[in-house]
Parts: sequence; C-alpha cells; structure tokens
Amino acid sequence: MELDKSADAKKKQAPYKKTMGDDRERRERHRARVEKKIERLEKFLKYAKPKLGVSGAEVQTNVTDPQSAKIKGPHGYIQGYNGIAVADSGNQVIVCAKAVGSGPESGAFPEMLDRLEATMKAVTGEEKPLKGTLNLADTGFFSEGNLQEAAQRGIEVIIPDPQFRQRDEEFEGRKQAEKKYTVEDFEYNEKDDSYQCPAGKTLECKGTIKLRNNEGKKYQASVGDCGQCPLADMCISKKKENLSKRSKRVRTLYIAEKKYEENLSEKMKEKIDDPAYRELYSRRQQIIEPVFSDITYCKRMNRFMLRGEEKVDAQWQLYCIVHNIGKCIIPLSEKYVNECKRKKKTGQSRAA
Repeated sequence: MELDKSADAKKKQAPYKKTMGDDRERRERHRARVEKKIERLEKFLKYAKPKLGVSGAEVQTNVTDPQSAKIKGPHGYIQGYNGIAVADSGNQVIVCAKAVGSGPESGAFPEMLDRLEATMKAVTGEEKPLKGTLNLADTGFFSEGNLQEAAQRGIEVIIPDPQFRQRDEEFEGRKQAEKKYTVEDFEYNEKDDSYQCPAGKTLECKGTIKLRNNEGKKYQASVGDCGQCPLADMCISKKKENLSKRSKRVRTLYIAEKKYEENLSEKMKEKIDDPAYRELYSRRQQIIEPVFSDITYCKRMNRFMLRGEEKVDAQWQLYCIVHNIGKCIIPLSEKYVNECKRKKKTGQSRAA
C-alpha cells in the first residue's frame, strides 16, 4: 500500500505506534483471518453434502451449523431452529415437542404425530389414543401430504390453507382477495391435450416439468391471446405485472400428477370455510400461543444457545419441561393442601 511506502506517513504515525499498534501488522492479522475463513469454506464445500428442503430441492446451508436454517422472525431473518410443540386444550400442558432446523415446519408433521401418539399411549394405555380427538395446526403445516398422513392414521385434523382468512367476509381489517380463475374454470380437451380458457383461447401443452417435489404438465397460452384479453385481470396474477408491457402477460397452468385418489386439500378448504369449523379452529390461538409466550416472554427462554439439531432439540425439551412444571405447581399445591386438611380433620375425629 501507499502508506507502507510513504516515509512521511511513517513519521506521523511513529509517536502512536506503541499505543495504537502497527497498521501493517493489523492488516496482516486481518488477512490471516480471511484466509482461514476461505480455507474453512473450501473444506466445507468439498466434503459437505447438499441440504434438501421440505420440497426436495437443495436449500441454502450454513458453514457454522449446517443443520440450522434461515428462519423468518418478527424482526427479519435469523439463522437458527424452529421449536414445535403440541399442547392439550384443557390445561395447556405440552405433550410432545421437537426442534427442527428448517424454515418450513410442515416436513416435521409426520414425526410430530409419531411423538404425539407415543406420548398419549403411555398416558392413556390405549392402542389408538388419538381416535375421536380433534387436532388443530396452523397454516404452516398445510399440505396434501400432511392431510393424507393424518387421514391414513384416522386422525381428525383442521389445518387451514394460507388463504382462508382472505375468503372470510366477516374478517375485519383485511382486504378480501379478488376472485381469480382456477383450473376448474378451464375446459380440458383430451383429443388435443390442451385447455380452453374462459375467453375461448387455447392453452397448449408445453411438456412435462418438475415443480418442487412434484411432476406434471405445463399448459400455456400465447402472448398475443393474453395481451389484449379483457379477462386478463381475472386470470393472471398482478404479481406478474413487473414486465414493462401488459402485452407480455401470459396465463400458465401446471397440472400435477395425481398421487392420491382423493384431494384432501380441496376438502379442507371447504371444511374451513364452514363457520362451525372456523370457530373450532379459532380456539387454536388461545391454546398454544400462550404456551410460547410463557416460555419466551415470561420465563425468558427466548433463544437456543447450542448448535446441532440433536442438542437444540434437547434444550427445547428442557424448556417445555420447565413450562409444564409451572403448569403443575398450582394444582399439585392445591392437592397437597387439601390432603393435609383431610388428614388433620380425620385425626381430630378419631381423637374425639
């Protein structure tokens, strides 16, 4: 650098060298740290295996803790883990919990059912302890696979889709979503393997594609048909209007291969639109949200301090145990006091 070659600069810095340190040495230490980080990164890229997300596609990983994930929180994105818990509606006691190193929680649903069933078997002694019970989960767990998993186990669940609030006309303070044309509004032509849109235009098959962990066919209209179509606003999402010209908008259909005989996602949408089931689902917030508030706010256990999913899961289990102890203290104290009163009264009667 120019400062290293400048005699005038060295003369000016000489009086402060003892207290402020040598700038050249500081830069050498900085370069050594950077080279060490590069060496560590190259080693990680050489031996680390790709991390797959819930969809089956590769996701971004972390060199320091590869099992953690980028998670969206109230103050932005953080690198960490999600703590999942299931609580009973009567006492808000956590019956099973798990920490997962992924942003989406939906992939942990089958394992959570395994843990829940195992816990309730130990408590009740029944072979099918979840039969006849209603289990509520938030929209993050909504997927066809999770609904099919619950159905195969014979478990009744309410897991609404992410857009269910926008369909609720009575929900205050939220703008209702504009109705868009769905696949059901398009007519399939088996002879040409094409679809006809509500405006009478044809969507041709563009071949088979892979979308996330599903495969299916792609059908697309021509740019000229959609550009000046009067029904375009009802057909094409406004999110695609980042193009400079309206004429470049085009409607595309993705028809995934049918994996299951019954479409439970559509049934769940109809179910959650029923006011009776909406009222039942509204109780989820008063059951589980106070549990997380008690752990994170009241007991100040608001962050994980370990690395690795196994260690973080153990810490999360301890947090949940602390919460459960707090829930049990009052009823156990009352039981102890009543028992003492009963013994005292019985002893007085015998003495008389």
